[in-house]
Amino acid sequence: MPTCFPAHGLIGLLRPALLGTACAALAACDDAAPVAQLPGLTLMSGQDVDPASMPGGEDALRRVHYRDRHGEGVLVLERSDSLADDPGRGGTLDTAILTARLYIRPGPSTAWTKQWQRQIRQPCAGPVLEARWLLQHVSATDLDGDGQAEITLASRTFCGGENDPHQLHVSLIDGTTRYGIAGETRLDAAGGVHAAGQRHPSPSLATAPPVFVEYLDTVWTTLLNSAALHAREAH
Repeated sequence: MPTCFPAHGLIGLLRPALLGTACAALAACDDAAPVAQLPGLTLMSGQDVDPASMPGGEDALRRVHYRDRHGEGVLVLERSDSLADDPGRGGTLDTAILTARLYIRPGPSTAWTKQWQRQIRQPCAGPVLEARWLLQHVSATDLDGDGQAEITLASRTFCGGENDPHQLHVSLIDGTTRYGIAGETRLDAAGGVHAAGQRHPSPSLATAPPVFVEYLDTVWTTLLNSAALHAREAH
């Protein structure tokens, strides 16, 4: 199973001097390739290390393994569910929980330590509950070329019926700083035509490097169009 997932739009956002290296990295990012090189960043495949020695248990949906100027990093993605009584509604409340954890270590002889954890919780008492990491948009990149990996997380959640909104989230986490966009998509009542809901950028995005802003805008547009298509097909 591959563990490196370059996000949509990466090639178009890198500086021209980096394009050749980035193209080689994207072409190498599959099960057959042991590593993919980006400037200051190495994306490592599942063949490079015994999974039993990696953070995350059997419930891990995917791992993204990389090496940057700080050492090794592993992003672990999980999904879980909880069910609780909901007296206010006279029934039960189902909650889907999407969890992302980043572990780092300076070298192979040192222990993994958890750097951060992010969770998205989608409670639902309605007829349909959906929550998923959009794995094709989850990645480790070095867009600003400083040798420190940025982590991209993307997800879609949904609760309700035909015309209820699909919630979208995309984040770029650079060290301890998170840049993100959250929002929704929906179908209009007339004929299932896509209509975008509100978009909420994080306050940090106002001072983000331009390459981060362009990258997140590209990923957000892709997520919005994909979610609209998904909603129309389910309508």
